[in-house]
Amino acid sequence: MGVMILLVVLILVLIVGIVVVVQRTKPKSAPRRVDPLADYPEVYDPHKIGVGDIITYAGIDHVVRGTIVLDEEGYQWREHLLDGSTGRRWLTVEDDEGELEMTLWMRREGTGLEPGGDVILDDRVYRKIESGSARFTAEGTTGTAPTGSMDYADYETADKTGLLAFERWARTSSWEVSTGRAVTRSELTVIHAGPAQ
Repeated sequence: MGVMILLVVLILVLIVGIVVVVQRTKPKSAPRRVDPLADYPEVYDPHKIGVGDIITYAGIDHVVRGTIVLDEEGYQWREHLLDGSTGRRWLTVEDDEGELEMTLWMRREGTGLEPGGDVILDDRVYRKIESGSARFTAEGTTGTAPTGSMDYADYETADKTGLLAFERWARTSSWEVSTGRAVTRSELTVIHAGPAQ
């Protein structure tokens, strides 16, 4: 009887040994590939756009190179520097009286313009709608100091289709001039650089 038990135990040990050897010599399958965008929401949050995000506008991809957060007495808005194959532009994102407003801006060099009364550019008359000063913080590539204060003046045409902005990032610097157009949320596709927070 004891020999029989010993023989059964030896056979079980032999079977377990064979199973272990077979499992170890079995070729390992390659790790499964994972969709890198699976954790990203399909509907982007305009207020969470930031450095490293990809924004597609008019079929052209742009990388968000830098972000400036502006604060004027508690009212905040953001400006993002977009870099794409057609050049650089800025995207402003703000809530104005509860309504989301997004504007794409192109810098205009050599205009010689300064804010004051009505301004004429490209045979269009622009009237001032608001102006002021704001504190700012910047991250990434923006061309500004990391923190500071700036002055701005916003203009529009009588039919509200043309937008013009003046910005000055230091009291001793000259005014930067940009023309803009309002964009809707659906005109942009955004892939956030990290999961939305």
